[in-house]
Amino acid sequence: MQQLSWQDAKLRFSAHGFDAVRAAIAALNHDEWPALDAINQIATLRGLINYRQQPLQFIAPNDSHIKTMHYETLIAERGEIATRKNWHDFFNALQWLTFPQAKAAISEMHTRLLAAYPPETKVRSIARDVLTLFDEASVIVASSDTTLLDLIRNFQWRTLFVERRAEVIADMHFYLAGHSVLEKMLDPFIGITAKALLLEVDKTFTARPYSAQIIELDARARDWLMVPENLTSTRHLHPLPILGIPGWDARNEAVSFYADTHYFRSGRIKDR
Repeated sequence: MQQLSWQDAKLRFSAHGFDAVRAAIAALNHDEWPALDAINQIATLRGLINYRQQPLQFIAPNDSHIKTMHYETLIAERGEIATRKNWHDFFNALQWLTFPQAKAAISEMHTRLLAAYPPETKVRSIARDVLTLFDEASVIVASSDTTLLDLIRNFQWRTLFVERRAEVIADMHFYLAGHSVLEKMLDPFIGITAKALLLEVDKTFTARPYSAQIIELDARARDWLMVPENLTSTRHLHPLPILGIPGWDARNEAVSFYADTHYFRSGRIKDR
């Protein structure tokens, strides 16, 4: 994707795909690209820490760091997040400001796995693939109706988004968390698919302030990511064609939108 200007991107932040990170965007409150100092100020105010309780700091990439320490290990052991001036790293920073516990768990688990399978072994574990999928492409889906969650598990898109659309709007809530898919939502295209962490919540969940919802989901995502069994297969995160979510793309107001079987697939082509 061509690098958008900050002003052009700001016009797109009102889309529902950015709901989860909008408070972090608002906290920056900049007319120009936020400097690392501005991001660090918010991180300090919010008391952001890594899994080992060290304060976090966003830093400009440093060649010596890159050569001596893996990106995730730098976070886990020093609390330093290498951050370039591009949209990918900007959304990664927003992800840290919004879901700090889940992000800290990701860096910690990557570091533990890197210790077990150092880069020179040329082994890329499935567990690290799951962590990366969540980090890059996750959407947290919360509902008190488990039958709606099961429709995602079973690729029943027409039933979910057409036949039970009113129920989805009333009792299914989507929180885009992966920084790569957040970047894609700046210029959404047919084909964008996120990996869903499906969470059952009680019926009072959405009556709480939105900020409280995010805090609870962050803690639950952290707990999920720290369970080794959850990292044994990428199938534990479920493909979700996010432009089918009501309100996320004007085209999905037409029932015919869901007839595109290349986007709304009936099942998995390849699993790990």
